[in-house]
Amino acid sequence: MTNLMDKVLDRLVPRATASADTSYYKNCDVCTYVEEYGHVGHWQKLCHVVGGKTGCTGCLYFSVGCK
Repeated sequence: MTNLMDKVLDRLVPRATASADTSYYKNCDVCTYVEEYGHVGHWQKLCHVVGGKTGCTGCLYFSVGCK
């Protein structure tokens, strides 16, 4: 009986897929000194994962410090 109910449920409700949307920063280059800011750090781009697809901005952000 459980098998029949599982088949009925599969027809009515599609199975869920696990894909989390997230954002993260990615370094664009090596650690460098930027005279405008007076600090050592990395230029970074902001990347997003939405629905399994990834997209990134240009290298717009400066993160102080080298890790």
